[in-house]
Amino acid sequence: MLLKGKDAADGIVSKLLEEDLSGLTLAVFHPLNDGAAESYLKTKEKWLKKINAKIEVVPVDGNMTQDQFFHKLELLNKDSSITGIMVELPLPIKIPEKELLTKINPFKDVDGITYFNQGKIFTSKNEDLIPCTAAASIKLLEHHKIDFAGKNVLVIGRSYIVGLPLFKLFLNRNATPTVAHRGTSNLKDLIHNADIIAVCAGTRGIVRSSEVKDGAAVADVGIHVTEDGKVVGDMIIDRENEETRIDYSPVPGGVGTVTNAMMLHNLVRCRQLQL
Repeated sequence: MLLKGKDAADGIVSKLLEEDLSGLTLAVFHPLNDGAAESYLKTKEKWLKKINAKIEVVPVDGNMTQDQFFHKLELLNKDSSITGIMVELPLPIKIPEKELLTKINPFKDVDGITYFNQGKIFTSKNEDLIPCTAAASIKLLEHHKIDFAGKNVLVIGRSYIVGLPLFKLFLNRNATPTVAHRGTSNLKDLIHNADIIAVCAGTRGIVRSSEVKDGAAVADVGIHVTEDGKVVGDMIIDRENEETRIDYSPVPGGVGTVTNAMMLHNLVRCRQLQL
């Protein structure tokens, strides 16, 4: 089965539309002269319109100083008209990661990247503000009735915004997760034995569909653009009709679609946490 994201995303948006959505504004620190960032910004604008939310774009170029960046961030932190804040990485200027992850107002942290919100994830079962892609992977699998309890789950990738939060989200749902990374020596064995795989390594071909056992489910978080302009994921589909043997999310049209809906969910949750 193809784990398509549209219905899951539509369900999230529909639920949000039942709430009071007046006055929502997302501030985005946006890198200039970056083609990928321009595409992401247009996507954000499109999705924000679904809940009538506004966007305030803060352009960042190579001439902006760290002091100017953090001064603007502090103004947005204190501005009651700004509901949430996102920083599109990588920026064209060097910003110390520790400074960034401590100075964003945690109640406006739409990406769920601050130390405050990361700490809540790992020290409790609180899921107020989960990084959007990690949360979207779970929502997509849940929408398609993938059962987690007692299952062997393999998370490939250990970033603090996808892989590590995913590990904890699976653990919260009584799965038995394993995190694989560059130092993992038996990756192929882990892939073959996993009931559920979340591949978020950013490496094309780190998983091949033929390596996945019958009946397993794969949430593919990777995004790559081939030489002919085709968008593909981390997993290579190397046999026809694999969707009749395994469940996997297509790229595009899978996790990414739900990620956009989770951005809206987190924006609304930010306002609730600020009340």
